[in-house]
Amino acid sequence: MKTGKRLTIAGYIVAGILAAAGELVWLGDPIRIGAYYWIDAIELLYGLLAVVPLLWLTGAILNWKREKSPGAISRATKLIIIIVSGVTIVAIFWPARNLTATGSLLASGWLLTMIDLTWAEYRSGLRWLRPCLIRVAVMSAAAWLLFWPTAYEVTVPGFTLDMNRYAQVEGGAAKGSITGVLVIGRPAFPIDWLYDRLLPHIDRNKRDVSQSIGEQLSAAHSQRASANEIAAAVALHKLGLGRGVTSDGVRILLVSSESPAEGSLQAGDLLTKLNGKTVTSVAELAEAMKNVVPARNVTVTLIRDGGVMSLAVPTQASEEEPERAVFGIQVEDHAQADVTRTIDFRSYLVYQGGPSHGAVLALTLMDQLSEGGVTYGNRVAATGTIDGDGAVGLIGGIEQKAYVVERAGADVFFVPWEQADEARAGSSTLNIVPVRTLDDMLMWLREHPKR
Repeated sequence: MKTGKRLTIAGYIVAGILAAAGELVWLGDPIRIGAYYWIDAIELLYGLLAVVPLLWLTGAILNWKREKSPGAISRATKLIIIIVSGVTIVAIFWPARNLTATGSLLASGWLLTMIDLTWAEYRSGLRWLRPCLIRVAVMSAAAWLLFWPTAYEVTVPGFTLDMNRYAQVEGGAAKGSITGVLVIGRPAFPIDWLYDRLLPHIDRNKRDVSQSIGEQLSAAHSQRASANEIAAAVALHKLGLGRGVTSDGVRILLVSSESPAEGSLQAGDLLTKLNGKTVTSVAELAEAMKNVVPARNVTVTLIRDGGVMSLAVPTQASEEEPERAVFGIQVEDHAQADVTRTIDFRSYLVYQGGPSHGAVLALTLMDQLSEGGVTYGNRVAATGTIDGDGAVGLIGGIEQKAYVVERAGADVFFVPWEQADEARAGSSTLNIVPVRTLDDMLMWLREHPKR
């Protein structure tokens, strides 16, 4: 077998190994490299993906040089492989990473190299059909096993996050050990049925296929940005450095494709009234919807693109509570956050978004700006959303998060009050403390000093 062909096939093998390892990368979370967490190391490990297009590029160049009297099709295919592989390497190391674009480039490289190998075997007079079919069958089976999205979603343990690296506030400095925690939520692939039997705390459920993955990611990014602002404003307000958070409406994050409101409501709309009654928060919207009969229209006043409009919007019965009317949308409070200090946020490849870090972020910023800090020597981990009043709200994947924190180690793990039992299902040894507010966290830490 020629060297160029060996390198191309080696690229397939490396791609398969990295794909399988990527789905289990969370297993390394307890590893610390000096002051760096495993989630920081993943940023560097991601660069290993460049080995795949590098092997394909090198193989194409060697095949080009060694091929006798190559035809126009062969030359064109190899040239495209070289270009696509080079662009893929650049995309992997480009600061503004786009995983979708990188994945598409890798898939294109795979297809082009398959065509090139098959064409070379055909022109050389070798038995080309059988090797081609075997390659396609093996790699298609591997791709189906590792990446074919099913009608289920999976929640698996994720990563701990050094909050003092994630966020740094102007005029503040890291003092205590404060850890956030992430879980991985994604479409379930066929191989997840095997992982579910071999590994702990993996949860599979039917997923909402009416929402595209792109729509879900967009909503998660928006929620993360909003949580950053609210947490910052709450923390600064408690320290006397701002007015805090005020809410003036309900912002739509996502409209389900199966919602009766699709075509009437849009992501980005700001709801301000329901049947003439002012709504300034999600809680007020939920209260107003209690008076609506399912399948009836309601008059919604909203702001869209700077203009005010009123619409008659249909509702539907909730699947969980058929007597309750819903629109079939995802919403959040539209908060006016008074953030009086500049805060630098670090981006992470495996942290795509969501609001569940809000409470621990507020605690971190208070720790950075308070003389002596607020942890009193405790190694703190926490999860939960936060609203403008400092209330800690419910989050998803609490069982998996408790398991992640147990593996990493912490003196205390603060969780939303209502989810303490769910968290204890993920860890029987962790010191899990349920809280209702940010003040509850601060009080517990004052009353349980470690230093």
